[in-house]
Amino acid sequence: MDYSSNKAAGKTASVLNFLVTITLSILFFIYLTMTVYTKDALWFSPTFDSIPDQINIRCYGQDVSVGRDTPHFLAITKLVNEQISGDKRWDELNLTDQTHQDYVTSETMLVLEMKYGGPQRIHSQSPFFSGFTAILIPLDGRYADVNIMFALIRGRPSGGSFHVESFSALKAYIVDNAICVKA
Repeated sequence: MDYSSNKAAGKTASVLNFLVTITLSILFFIYLTMTVYTKDALWFSPTFDSIPDQINIRCYGQDVSVGRDTPHFLAITKLVNEQISGDKRWDELNLTDQTHQDYVTSETMLVLEMKYGGPQRIHSQSPFFSGFTAILIPLDGRYADVNIMFALIRGRPSGGSFHVESFSALKAYIVDNAICVKA
């Protein structure tokens, strides 16, 4: 029985195996580096699907609570989660204590506040927005025109902010359904 081997095929397979191994090693190193930096093994996942325990709307000086048993609760949650799951960009813009106080009391601003039962994380290539217990989304007033959201940790502003594509559908839903009406 005569077996002949093609020596060129062996060399090609070795080079191909080497390149595949190197490529996989580099990809694993990038993944591991980002995981250590963000402290999040799912940093590459764009989805956010948490359901808040409470939704409050700071409606031009009035507090409007959206009950969990209303269809508005799930609709608002879905609209917010869709935007957070889309393209987002972290920014160094911080929520100051004064701006936070203005969001709560101002008669010229519309701000959505979503409170969660436990610490939440938004997966991204940024190590921020982890451990937050609430988010604030200005819909009319200061910073509303830049599609931004801020995080709160135990009621206090945390560092940075996220810019999303648009909160216009969320604002339209709140206004069109008369959840908040500007006087």
